[in-house]
This record gives sequence, C-alpha cells and structure tokens, in this order.
Amino acid sequence: MRNLVIDILKKMAKADAAAKELTAQVEAQSLLLAALVLTVGQGSSSVMATNIEKAILSASSASEDILQTDVDLLLAHFVRLISVSQYVEVNGDEEKVNND
Repeated sequence: MRNLVIDILKKMAKADAAAKELTAQVEAQSLLLAALVLTVGQGSSSVMATNIEKAILSASSASEDILQTDVDLLLAHFVRLISVSQYVEVNGDEEKVNND
C-alpha cells in the first residue's frame, strides 16, 4: 500500500496545478477501493481509514520528490470520502435499531 501511495504522490507532483485537484480525487477514490479490498471481513471503516492515512503519511516521508501540498490535497479528498462512508456506517446501524 505504501508503494502505491508513493507512486500516486509522484504522479501528482508531475501534474500541472489545474489537473492536481482532479488527480487527487481520482487517486483518493482508488485508495478507498484498494483499502476496501484489503479490509473486507474486518467490518470497520475506521480501520480502513487509519490504514490509508498511515500509508499516505508514511509515503510522504519516504521521498523528497513528494510535495507536502500534494499530500495535504490527497488527505483532504480521502478524509471527505471516508467521512461519508463512516456516516453511512453509523447511521445505518442507528436505523437498524430504530426499525427493530
């Protein structure tokens, strides 16, 4: 996972400023899908979120070619995506209780 994140951040460094926003969105979604595959069976989006955040932070310190602004942009988009998943997870459980 760490190598995947390193490759993503290097790709973002090569992209021009206008394309970085879209690149970050697409790559954050890719990370989310990868993490879903890795965490199937663990049943918790918080475990997935922690794993991805650790991978991003670890990858950002692994290379001098990676810009901190790119790391921040990627993290911001990831946090937005995972917060939606966590909201659904929490509220889905509340709805089950209310329906029972």
